[in-house]
Amino acid sequence: MINIPTFSQLYTEIKSDIETELGTIPNFAKAFLPAIIGAWAGALKLVYVTLGRVQKNVWVDTAESYQLERFGLLYLNRTRFAARAAQYVVEVNGTVGAVIPAETTFKSDDDSLNPGKIYVLDTAYTLVSGTNTITIRALEGGLDSQLDVADTLTATAPLNGVTDQVTVDSASVEPAAAETETLYRQRIIAAAQLEPQGGAGSDYRLWAADAQGVQEVYPYAVSGESGQIDVYVEATIADSTDGKGTPSAALLSDVEDVIEFDPDTSKPLDERGRRPLGTNQIFVQAITPLDVDVVINSYSGLTPAIETLIEDSITNGVNQVRPYVASVDLPENENQGVLDVNRINNFIFEATPGAVYGTVTLSVDGTSTNSYTFSDGNIPYVNSITFV
Repeated sequence: MINIPTFSQLYTEIKSDIETELGTIPNFAKAFLPAIIGAWAGALKLVYVTLGRVQKNVWVDTAESYQLERFGLLYLNRTRFAARAAQYVVEVNGTVGAVIPAETTFKSDDDSLNPGKIYVLDTAYTLVSGTNTITIRALEGGLDSQLDVADTLTATAPLNGVTDQVTVDSASVEPAAAETETLYRQRIIAAAQLEPQGGAGSDYRLWAADAQGVQEVYPYAVSGESGQIDVYVEATIADSTDGKGTPSAALLSDVEDVIEFDPDTSKPLDERGRRPLGTNQIFVQAITPLDVDVVINSYSGLTPAIETLIEDSITNGVNQVRPYVASVDLPENENQGVLDVNRINNFIFEATPGAVYGTVTLSVDGTSTNSYTFSDGNIPYVNSITFV
């Protein structure tokens, strides 16, 4: 591990070395020697900084963005997921034979889920008798352009023989937020640590990483059944339907697809099948967030700033509590799904060492408890933190 010295430290070391080698420095040299030492120290500083960057980019957990993408290509065979633009099937009305030109744009109305967003028709459409639908694409990727069924949009320019307003029937392509660098880094680290084993729990986690919007999956063999697997899917907060990690039906479908078939089209077809031999059914289903409520009694010296520190610490800590999967997780982490009062106390002391307060009350899913183990598809979600 290279420790990068400061410019001052380098200057002092070079000066000390010169004095040691030369002994007494002549007076005439004292006038220009500091400038020479400064130049040497500056040059050495650049060398150390360069070595520091090299050292930093050797490891996945510290690599800079450009190097992280190279690790991603090596371990995940992909770069970071970009934000995915939504596509919607919308109903249009007008005169039979009227044409909606390609590149026609529509703007979501004020009462839609995300008003003021622009969508484009990529291919010209000619109206026929009966119901007419077209597919429009959001010009903006991610969830900011998401629409609900029955939302309306209006053409940005008048259309000949076609009503200007259209109505959303369904989403043909669900939008997705861009993959964060933090999650991408976690995926790469997991891929480097987990070994493909032809159908073990680690494989399901590696496979699920190919579906955009997945935070984590929890695979289990169905108890008492042969050849059946339960895979619980947790979505990223941005891509969840409730802000708690619950995946959409589209995301569950994506996970099913990547578990069955490798999405890498560069591979031969006979190398892309993933379902393990002997696995008859794979049940891909959503996790269930359970509300966690914490009550802290008689905290001494409570201020708004301290309250925020404690709330952030508890929330961040609870977000790390996740079900233990014996086929994937390390044995020493078998208690990673346990949330108890002692753990809440630890979160409080991490935020405010030496804090003085009374009792702590913990409730999970509306029931008071001293300890709760989250397993299978149950995950915790901080619903409230109350100081009384």
